[in-house]
Amino acid sequence: MGRVHQGLMLLGLAACIAAAVGCGGPPALQTEYVEGLVTVDGEPVADATVTFVPVTEGQGASATGMTNAQGIYKLTAAVTGDVAATPEAGTLPGEYHVGVVKNIVDTPMSQEEAEKQGIEYVPPPPGVRQEPKITFVVPQKYNFPRKSGLRVTVEPGRNNIPLELTSN
Repeated sequence: MGRVHQGLMLLGLAACIAAAVGCGGPPALQTEYVEGLVTVDGEPVADATVTFVPVTEGQGASATGMTNAQGIYKLTAAVTGDVAATPEAGTLPGEYHVGVVKNIVDTPMSQEEAEKQGIEYVPPPPGVRQEPKITFVVPQKYNFPRKSGLRVTVEPGRNNIPLELTSN
């Protein structure tokens, strides 16, 4: 009985190793690395969202990335079907429209928030509704990839694609 038990254990161990090697989840999308510096009028932009959308539907893979404190983004392709994308591994080669978004939304302070901060609360005049103020750190014209005027090509291999934006 000892040999049978030992054989079953070895068979179980082999099955576990095969499962670990061969069944690591969905296959990974074969992407090309893409990174770059986002600037507006020469100044790096932190915490902006960068979006690549294929120029021709079905060619390439949409991808997004966030800029870090230095304004550098690294793309991650969107999952397509049952194929997973590795984070910050880029996207497929091809031509892309590019969008960049960073807004700051300043909402009016409530009485409760003012009291917590020890600030005098000044209510709006009767009948006046205070709307949030939106500041476009990245000009609004760059927010929508297909309308931004930004178009790039991702080539096989490592891609460094800077996005030099202007405020006018």
